[in-house]
Amino acid sequence: MNQTKINFYLEIIRKSHDAFKEFLVHLPEGILNWELHEFANTVNWMVQHIIHDQMWIANVILNNQNEGKHFKKESKDITLEDMLETYDNLTSKTESMFQRLKDEHLTESRSYKDYLMSVEEWFFEYIHHLNQHAGELALYLTIWKREQRSSKN
Repeated sequence: MNQTKINFYLEIIRKSHDAFKEFLVHLPEGILNWELHEFANTVNWMVQHIIHDQMWIANVILNNQNEGKHFKKESKDITLEDMLETYDNLTSKTESMFQRLKDEHLTESRSYKDYLMSVEEWFFEYIHHLNQHAGELALYLTIWKREQRSSKN
C-alpha cells in the first residue's frame, strides 16, 4: 500500500517530536540558565523559542494567524517540567490538527509576514526548524558537560 504524501510528512513530524521530547527529558536542570557565552541565549530561552516558533509555523500551515505559544512566567522561572508539559500538549494538538490535512492541501499557499510558501514548504520549515535547534541544543549540552567535568578537575 502506498503512503500518502501528507502521511509521510506526519510520520516525520511525529518522529521529530518524539526525538526532541526524549532529548528534553534527559536535559539536566542545571543547564537551563547556562549560556554558551555572554551574547548567547540561555538553554531555557532556546527551548521556549523552539516551542513558540513550532506553534506559529503550525498555525501558518493550518491557516490560523495566531502567533504561537507565549509562556506566561518570566523566562528564567520556567522549569523543564513546565516546558515538557507545554511541549506535550501542543504537539499532541498540532499532530491531531495536521491529521485533518489532505494531499491536495500541500500545494495551497500560506503566508506569514513576507513569507509566501506552499503548505508542503511550510512542513519542511516546521521539520527543519525543530531538527536544526535540536542539533544546536545537543552541541550546547556537549559543551556544558565538558565545562562541568573540567570544573571538577
